[in-house]
Amino acid sequence: MDISLPNNIENILKQKISEGIFNNMDEAISFAIKFAFIDNNINQERINLLNEEIEKGWQDMENGRYRDAKAVFRDLRKKYV
Repeated sequence: MDISLPNNIENILKQKISEGIFNNMDEAISFAIKFAFIDNNINQERINLLNEEIEKGWQDMENGRYRDAKAVFRDLRKKYV
């Protein structure tokens, strides 16, 4: 398989090979591709978890399970001041 890389990316990978981080270009490219997919999956998992938490909060608000911010701060001042 032939792969064309932009010069700046190729230079970065060559630098990493010369630093001993990778043994050759195939290893460097393989790592970069795996990292890109893993990072993307992690970010999507975080987004999904945040969306679930937002939905729970929204449901709490709709069902009247919330406190006014002034009341929360008043209670915190009583407790910690």
